[in-house]
Amino acid sequence: MIRKFTKFFAALIMAAFLLNSCSFLKEVTSFGKCEFRVTTLENPELAGVDVSNISSFGDISYVEMGIISASILIGELPLDFTLNIEAMNPNPATAALNKLEYIALIDDVEIAQGTLNQRIEIPANGGVQIIPLRLNTDLIELLKKDSRAALVNFGLNLADASDRPTRVSIKVKPSILVGTIEIVYPGYFRLNYDFESGESD
Repeated sequence: MIRKFTKFFAALIMAAFLLNSCSFLKEVTSFGKCEFRVTTLENPELAGVDVSNISSFGDISYVEMGIISASILIGELPLDFTLNIEAMNPNPATAALNKLEYIALIDDVEIAQGTLNQRIEIPANGGVQIIPLRLNTDLIELLKKDSRAALVNFGLNLADASDRPTRVSIKVKPSILVGTIEIVYPGYFRLNYDFESGESD
């Protein structure tokens, strides 16, 4: 991981020097030292039903089960939720990223992957920026042969009472645009609950 990050950081510095830009150099230097963590999981929905306060299959009301069952009958069971990531910048200059690729997992089963194409600036001197990712997957497509109860239970208990994810994890691969040059982090790293620069998988 250290070797990969060193090459990535060196590429950032080289790009900044090639562009002869002091502001770019400060930005990419700060970005290279930013730390990331997972914070909260919000608004989980199963087939459009709010399941944030439902812990098991038996807790679902008849009306809610009717909605979920109708979705299963047409061959789909969409699960949606927002996973919030925090980026912290301990440096004296603003940091920025232009793209964030991600892979989301539940119980180490991959459920979604995608890319956030959005410039995100992280304030200097310990500034924190929240990066919300709206994730979605189809549990029927994912789990296929499991029973209805197993399918539903898989989409429950994703967070504790403080909305802290308990079964969801995420790997990310950030990139930064320096002028017209896109520099991509060499590989995904998994985020934890505490701020860290990442551990490459």
